[in-house]
Amino acid sequence: MRPTGKSSAPAKLYRRSALYVGALVLLLAARSAPAQVAGSIQGKVTDASGASIFGAVVTVQAADGSSRLTVTETDGTFQITGLTPGQYNVKVSASGLSDWTASDIPASTTPGSEALLAVMQVAPNVTSVTVGLSPEEVAEEQLKQEMQQRVLGVIPNYFVAYENNAAPLSVHQKFRLSLKTLIDPTTFAAVGITAGIQQIRNSYWQFGQGTEGYAERFGAAYGSFATNLLVTSVLADSVFHQDPRYFYSGQGTKKQRAWYAVKTAFLTKGDNGKWQLPYAGVAGTIAAAEISNLYYPGVRTQYSLIGRGLMFHFAGLIGLNLAEEFLFKKITSHVPEESAQQAAVLREGTPVMLVAVDGFRTAGPATGQTVTFVLADDLTQSGRVLARTGDVASGMVAQVTSPSAGGAGSIALKDVILREGNVSVPLRGNQVRGESTPVQYKELPGSGKVEVTLFVAANVAVPGQE
Repeated sequence: MRPTGKSSAPAKLYRRSALYVGALVLLLAARSAPAQVAGSIQGKVTDASGASIFGAVVTVQAADGSSRLTVTETDGTFQITGLTPGQYNVKVSASGLSDWTASDIPASTTPGSEALLAVMQVAPNVTSVTVGLSPEEVAEEQLKQEMQQRVLGVIPNYFVAYENNAAPLSVHQKFRLSLKTLIDPTTFAAVGITAGIQQIRNSYWQFGQGTEGYAERFGAAYGSFATNLLVTSVLADSVFHQDPRYFYSGQGTKKQRAWYAVKTAFLTKGDNGKWQLPYAGVAGTIAAAEISNLYYPGVRTQYSLIGRGLMFHFAGLIGLNLAEEFLFKKITSHVPEESAQQAAVLREGTPVMLVAVDGFRTAGPATGQTVTFVLADDLTQSGRVLARTGDVASGMVAQVTSPSAGGAGSIALKDVILREGNVSVPLRGNQVRGESTPVQYKELPGSGKVEVTLFVAANVAVPGQE
């Protein structure tokens, strides 16, 4: 018999009461269960001497592959909060130092728990410019290499740097390089041949012929060479802080390399690593021409001597630079290993993720303020590291928009330069050339630090690290 509505009412009421009771039980159970407490990882980063490292990049990675990062404070300390309890891998990176890693580090839920201590060591695979030696010590090692370079194993080829990161020379090192050239047997042989040709052609007839005439021609030719070399490569280069060497390129097409060789006859690299007008070369050539007028016979005017000196100086440099770029390296002994000198090109538009270490946090910086960043992740090309996590960049704030409720704001930056060893990489705010809109910055979760992504502003040759 089919049940009536009256007879089914108690059953419905029972079921409904059971649902209410079950929901109440679940609610009470949820309230009585302890809330999950977020964990944190904190610590301090120092070098081997115990000195605090400011701006080191600290990354913590969970078992599922997710990660968070921050940078160390001025006292080397760091803290990342809001972590799900569990085990994490910790990696610390800083420019010029080997990465420090630790596995299975628990995210502590106890305030004041023991902090990590990361002691970083000098990186063994970083080029000699950044391994902790002073620039003069680096230059000394490179100078020893250069002073063994000889074309065909005979002719000195000391004044060319095949290292992309060649360190500037001190005054003493410039003098030693010049002196070794002056006393080299091939220098005396070349001067002797020059004097012999002059004697055969009876150049500077006032010197006469015979042994005495040859000796005077030899002395004058050697004096001119020595004066030009010492005045230009030692005295003037030291006064103007310029480098007397040719910096081999080997990059680009033959046309680009040829243009590099020609234009560097009219430019020289300063001790600060920047290209400059060749003040030292011009001053040295003029001084040498003036001095040679004291011992060369004849009625030539000072202006003709200076004019001829400058003409031969630049014409000679163009020819020599072209030979260095396309020929001499192939037949020069003791050239550095190929792998040590090749440079990869960091392409324009490459994204560069940076973390601010000084200048602003989520509150936002002020216009005109200088901001310091560190590279948050390696820049690689075909598996080759071109810039390392922790490399430093800096620039100036041009415009800033306050962060929104979500912790993101916008900032316009100018003159931002990333330093990789001796290489300067310009950065801009947009991937497309010519755009100038501000870029977004945001807070890194659990650290209060600020992250921004910029882009490489021009192709830059960077000696990659293995």
